Amino acid sequence: MPQRQGRILEIMQLREMQVEIACLRSAAIVVTRGSPNLGMAFAAYFDELARECDAAVEEMMEWWSPQAPPASPGRSANSFTEDELRASFRFDREAIAELRGLLGIPPIFRSRSNHVFQGEEAFLLLLRRLAGRERNMELAQVFGRSPPGISEMYNVVLDHVYEHARRAMRLEMWEQDLVAFADVLARCGCVEQSCAGFIDGTMFTICRPTEGQESMYNGWKRAHKVKYQCVVLPNFLIGDWYGPASGRTNDPQMLVDSGLVPRMRAMCERIGRRVCLYGDAAYPLSDVLLRAPKRNNRTPAMREYATAMSHYRESVEWVFGKMGSLWPFVTDATRKMIGARATSKEDWVAALLTNYHTCRYGGVANSYFDTRPPTMQEYRAMYHLE
Repeated sequence: MPQRQGRILEIMQLREMQVEIACLRSAAIVVTRGSPNLGMAFAAYFDELARECDAAVEEMMEWWSPQAPPASPGRSANSFTEDELRASFRFDREAIAELRGLLGIPPIFRSRSNHVFQGEEAFLLLLRRLAGRERNMELAQVFGRSPPGISEMYNVVLDHVYEHARRAMRLEMWEQDLVAFADVLARCGCVEQSCAGFIDGTMFTICRPTEGQESMYNGWKRAHKVKYQCVVLPNFLIGDWYGPASGRTNDPQMLVDSGLVPRMRAMCERIGRRVCLYGDAAYPLSDVLLRAPKRNNRTPAMREYATAMSHYRESVEWVFGKMGSLWPFVTDATRKMIGARATSKEDWVAALLTNYHTCRYGGVANSYFDTRPPTMQEYRAMYHLE
């Protein structure tokens, strides 16, 4: 936004200069009335300055206009090499085409201001922006659009994919697989025979909010944060994603707000077997949620138990690390401006794309737990849009 405001100011200054040049031209003609040749020279000079100002204004208006005509060819996956796609978009050409179909990316997107963009180009922009830290000016050079056009195109496709994200990461999707997950962990040597997944929270640093900044400040990290609660399954997928919550919200409160414990109990009743999740010592102990023992009163047996379970629980951190590595845009504090950007939508979409990336290429925990994630088609078939 500051860049756009700066360009608008430059346009206003150029238009003021156009008026001043016209006034100076008229004044020069009047002053040199007695010397026609000198007056014509001044007039020609000011006419040349006026043409330069007109060209500069026209160039800026064309560059900063959000118009994106339907006839614009746009960029496609074929515009980039396979290496460029994997490096800057995180998926290969075949996976991008498949993912577009699974996410229902339409051939044409229409923005709120009635501008039209091609679906493939918009989806590539979403991947490119989340996979890097490029600003609108840099993305405009890549996609051949104006910066406001880039912003409109990004917001439209972000809203579309977010509708998938908020339905694709619910633990109820995996209800029939929870017993199998517990058996997988038991075969891997997990001391908790009924453990089917692991729960933890993560925080993203944000810009200092202009209003209500106290509610977002996290005293432990000494920064303004937003928090998310995540359940990771043995197949290395995010099974449940909840948030955002303010940086001051603790893990037990997020657990209550998400309703995860009663949801787990309802699932156990439906499948006819008790399964549970495992988290760190910050979580409250319950019949469906086990935790590491508190440090201040651990016995040797408790320490051994906590050490054994930590080898499995660290898979949550692997998912957070993969998400930040694939989509560094969501970890860039300078881009997370509460109230000015749809930062929570970006976080949800990044989590969903991380799941699809694991479905396509696998992850660290798949070899660690000897599990296979579902294919992208199988994962998409597990949730439905309303």
